[in-house]
Amino acid sequence: MNKLRIILVMGIALMFANSMKAQYIFEQIEYEIPINYELLPEGTDFEDPVDEAKFFLNLSESKLKESAYSEYEEIETLKSTIYISGDNFAVESQSEKEGKITVILNYNSGMIYYVIWAQKKVYEMSKEDMENFQAEANAAVEKMLAQLPPEMREKAKMAMKEKMGHQESNQQIVLTGKKMTKYGYKCDQYMIEGDHEVITIWASDDNPGLAKKAQSVSQKLSKIFQTDDHRNKDEWELVSGRIPIEVRTYQMDPMVGARMEIQAITKINKTNPPAEKFVAPGEAEGFTRSSFKEMMNQMMQGKRAN
Repeated sequence: MNKLRIILVMGIALMFANSMKAQYIFEQIEYEIPINYELLPEGTDFEDPVDEAKFFLNLSESKLKESAYSEYEEIETLKSTIYISGDNFAVESQSEKEGKITVILNYNSGMIYYVIWAQKKVYEMSKEDMENFQAEANAAVEKMLAQLPPEMREKAKMAMKEKMGHQESNQQIVLTGKKMTKYGYKCDQYMIEGDHEVITIWASDDNPGLAKKAQSVSQKLSKIFQTDDHRNKDEWELVSGRIPIEVRTYQMDPMVGARMEIQAITKINKTNPPAEKFVAPGEAEGFTRSSFKEMMNQMMQGKRAN
């Protein structure tokens, strides 16, 4: 799984609260399941890849896992606990591969702390850092375009523009009419069909009123950490006014084969989290601090080495 995926999870957590009174603890799991085609009934012939995706997306979790375990050694699961107390947020994740990682966000200071416990490292990112990252990314794109011949440069610009517009408008969500209880929550199924992936969202009624608070706080987040990211809407926006308990994404890649990612909220507790969850460890605990940019550079060097 992507090492920075937890930051996206943190972004979802940030949408849950809009006042100092908001106090919650969420438990979440995330894992990827390789597709085992032995699950297909004999003689099955799909009309197109979307129909194939729908078949696997509607299989039970137990059947998917059982078939995956029979074909592969293990399935890595990322377990996360999301702590929310007013304008303080923390996401604590645990996986066998990466160990314990914590993301802490303080809205008032506009700071994010990324804690890697096994390395005893804390990486810091401010609003100014985010703005600098965006400026550097834009400069890199402009430099790349400037090195192209004029005719290729215009084609590249048009392709980038078309891709952004396509991503913004491509998602059409449909209520399928299917109902199921997921992790103790009664849910309705929604489906989104894309060019390279199909997504199902099992959404529950928003009895705690969490989703209603999402819009105002996501606006706060966008003001602090502005980016030019034109990716598709997240599941909270797609099922506005409901809680996306489970999200399944079936990705169709002709190069590496099909695979499915599953993300689920397994528990929601309205309670006051421990205060220490929102404090990054320091020198007293044997931790050193560095910039978020340094961490990104280390990750890029690691990729080049591989």
